[in-house]
Amino acid sequence: MSGPGVVGREDLMSDDSKSHGIDSATTPLRFAAMSVEANRGRLITRGSWPDSVTLRRGWARAEARPWNGDHAEASMRLLRGGSPFLSACTDTVTGLGATGVLSPPLPTGAQKVWRRAGYEVFLKLALLRLDLMKPIPTPSHLVVEAGVECLDRIAEIDAAAFDSFWRLDHRGLTEAVEATKNARLLIIRDADGQAAGFAIVGLGSAIAYLQRVAVHPDWQGNGMGRSLVRVAGRIARSHGANAVLLNTQYDNDGALALYEAEGYRELPEPLALLRI
Repeated sequence: MSGPGVVGREDLMSDDSKSHGIDSATTPLRFAAMSVEANRGRLITRGSWPDSVTLRRGWARAEARPWNGDHAEASMRLLRGGSPFLSACTDTVTGLGATGVLSPPLPTGAQKVWRRAGYEVFLKLALLRLDLMKPIPTPSHLVVEAGVECLDRIAEIDAAAFDSFWRLDHRGLTEAVEATKNARLLIIRDADGQAAGFAIVGLGSAIAYLQRVAVHPDWQGNGMGRSLVRVAGRIARSHGANAVLLNTQYDNDGALALYEAEGYRELPEPLALLRI
C-alpha cells in the first residue's frame, strides 16, 4: 500500500516512497535552498557498501543506501549541496556497485538540482492530502503503537504486500520511521498476537506524513488498511497537525480508491522519482 517509500526527504519527508499494500510513502518535505556549494576538496565517503554510506565534500552532504535487498540500484538523499556535488556522489555510488541511482519522491521545484546532474524522471507519483479539520470515522480494528523491535515482522509484511521493486527492507523501514523527528509505528495484531498490518506516520508541527501502510495478503479484505489510515489521521490531529500528506503510484488503483474514500484529495502537482 505504500510504494516508493518515504516521500522524498528533501523532498516531502521531513518537517524541519504488485501493490497489495496501501502505498504511501511520503518520505516529508525538507527543501534546502542552496546557492553556494563547496566544489573544492576531496569527496569523503563514510560507511561500507552495500551498507548505507554518507558522502561529504566541505559543507555538502548526501546519504545513499541500496534501494532494497532485491534490486541493485541505490537510493540517494541530497541533504546539502548542488548538482556538481550530486554528480560526484552518483559517480562514487555507481563505482561502489550500484547499477543506478534513484532520488526520493520530489516536487517539481526540488528536481532542478537533480536534472542538472543528469537525472531524468523515472516515475510520477500522486500526492494526496487529508484535511484533518474534517471528522475521521471510527476504525473497525484495534490499532496499537509498536516499537522498532517489531521491524523484522513489519519487513515480512512489507515483502509480502509489495512487489520486489517497491519493497522496503529493514533499512528502508528504519529510514521511514526516522524521516521525521517524531513518528509512530502502528500495528494491528492477528489472532495469534502477530502483526498483520502496519502504518508509519511521521508527525510534524502542522503537517503529518503517512509514510507507509501495508497489510499482509492473508489479512487483506478485512478493512485493516482502512483502520490503520483512520488511526494514523487521528494521531496526527492529536499532535497538532492540520493535514496528512502521502504519495502513491498512479496505477495503484486499490490504494487510491481507499484514500479517496477516506477523504484524501489529490493535489494538482505530482511528485516524481528521478533516476540515472
